[in-house]
Amino acid sequence: MKTSTVKPFYTSIIFLICILLLLPFGVLAFGVAQRSEWLNSFDRFFASPILVNRSPVKTTFYSLITDLGGTFFIVLLTVLVGLYFIWRKKDSKTAYWFVFNVALGAGLLNQLVKFLFQRTRPTIEHLVLQDGYSFPSGHSMASLICYGGIAFLIIQFTRKTWIKWLVSLLAALIIIIIGISRIYLGVHFPSDVIGGFCLAGSWLVLSTGFYSIKIKNQH
Repeated sequence: MKTSTVKPFYTSIIFLICILLLLPFGVLAFGVAQRSEWLNSFDRFFASPILVNRSPVKTTFYSLITDLGGTFFIVLLTVLVGLYFIWRKKDSKTAYWFVFNVALGAGLLNQLVKFLFQRTRPTIEHLVLQDGYSFPSGHSMASLICYGGIAFLIIQFTRKTWIKWLVSLLAALIIIIIGISRIYLGVHFPSDVIGGFCLAGSWLVLSTGFYSIKIKNQH
């Protein structure tokens, strides 16, 4: 395949995946906007098995896990990754890409969508302090964009297949557990978490595609 045809094909795949991820987000967003009963049923169905067996041990575990997707830890991790690429790799372009990827996707985009829908949080007992609007989950978006972005970069810069698989599985596990923690702790509906994953996934696919086409080729 000629180089001239690779980028258009790759770009088409990126946009297709983005659309496929935005479709379920759009359905959930419509349900939130309309305050649909089917969405309430959806949330009850998926939340029940998570909330039914609350215990002190689980609460402690999920309270610790959820901090991995919180603002402080995500900002700290983002800064450390950025500094690593600037000082150790001498790769400022990758550093700037990662920082802006997290800041714009997990920060600005999430807050804009939250303000647009202004969904109130669940009325059940909150096991951690949390303010602000509910949809989409900021922790879910931040964890997918940040940990997903880190996994993407490790995959780009290592040749060992087993490391690529291990990093991918660990990132996926952390992201999923953080999402579950938000439901367990009572601060988000399942649709908030799933919607956050879909929106963040679309953003991450778009941003990593941009990196692969515009930045990686300049190294």
